[in-house]
Amino acid sequence: MEIGLVVMDENPADALRVVRAADRAGVHSLWSIDYYNRSSLTRAAAFAAVSVNAIVGTSVTPLFARSALALASAAADVQAIADGRFVLGVGSSTRRMNQDWYGAALQRPAPQVRERVELIRRLLAHRSGPFRFDGEFDRISLGHYDRTALPDSVPILAAGVGEHMVRAAGECADGFVGHTIASAEYLRDTARPLLAKGAARAGRDVTGLRMTTQIVAAAGPDVRAARRDAAAQVGFYATPKGYDALFPDGRFGAERAAARAAVASGDVAGVVAAGGAMVEERAVFGTPEDVAEQLRRYADVVDWALLYPPHFGVDQERVHANELALIEVASAWA
Repeated sequence: MEIGLVVMDENPADALRVVRAADRAGVHSLWSIDYYNRSSLTRAAAFAAVSVNAIVGTSVTPLFARSALALASAAADVQAIADGRFVLGVGSSTRRMNQDWYGAALQRPAPQVRERVELIRRLLAHRSGPFRFDGEFDRISLGHYDRTALPDSVPILAAGVGEHMVRAAGECADGFVGHTIASAEYLRDTARPLLAKGAARAGRDVTGLRMTTQIVAAAGPDVRAARRDAAAQVGFYATPKGYDALFPDGRFGAERAAARAAVASGDVAGVVAAGGAMVEERAVFGTPEDVAEQLRRYADVVDWALLYPPHFGVDQERVHANELALIEVASAWA
C-alpha cells in the first residue's frame, strides 16, 4: 500500500508549500479537491508545476460541473505539466450538489458517468480532424479539433458509494476511489466484489484496476485534539442519506441522525459527539505513530491510501499543521 496526501489548505499559496515539502519528503502522491471554493484542476496544475516525483491527482473532480470538452482539455494540460504523473479522479457528486451548485441535471448517475468517462477518453485520444459524439446524455460536434501537442491519455479513477456507481467504476475506469469515511470492511466486502462484477460485465480484468480510498486522518502530539478533529469530519460526512450504502443494516443510524440535526442547527459540538461514536472505525488519528498503526487495517484492502485532513470545524492553522504531520506519516511509510 502506498500513502498519499490530500492537500486541503484554502489558500493556494499555503497548499503549494505543503506540496513542495511533501514532494521533497518522498510522499507517494498529492491530491487536490474540488469544492465551492477550490478548483481541483487548477490546483492540480499548480501541484504538478512545483513537484518533481510525486503522482499528482484530483480526488475528486465532479464530472458534470464542467463540460466534457473543458474537462478533457484541462486534464490534458495538467498531464503535460506533470510529465505523465497526473491521475484524474472523478465522481458524480450528489444530486443536490449538481442541481444547486452546478446547475447540472443528474438523471441516471451510473450511465451518465460511464458515458462521460468514455467521452473524455475519446477527446483525449483524438489527434486531428472533425470530432463528433452522439450519446444518450452528451453530444459534441466539432468541425476542426487538433490535439497534436498534448498527451493522448490520462488514467481515470472513478469514485462511488452505492452499488450501481461502484459497478460503473469497474466497467469504465482505471481504478476506484473510496469515500472518505468508507470503512476497510466496506471496501473489502462490498466495493471490491462490486468492482469485480462491473469489470466482468465489461470484459475487463479487475486485477488491473487501482483500488484507492480517501481516509480521514488527523495526526499530532495532542491525541484528544486529533480525535476531536477526526470525529468532526466523520460526523459531517455521515449526514447525507445518499451514503447509506456505507452503513449497511442501518449501522450508526442514531448517530447519523444526530449529526444531521446538529449540522442543520450549526451545532459543531453535536457533530463531534455524533462522529465520536464512529471515528475509530472510519478514521485514523493520534500521534504519527498511532496513525501509521491504524492505517494497517487498510493495507491488504487498497493500493493507495489518501490521507484526508479534517476541515469541518477545524481552523486553517490546525489543518496546515496536520498536513505537515501527515507528511511525516506518509514519508516514514514509504
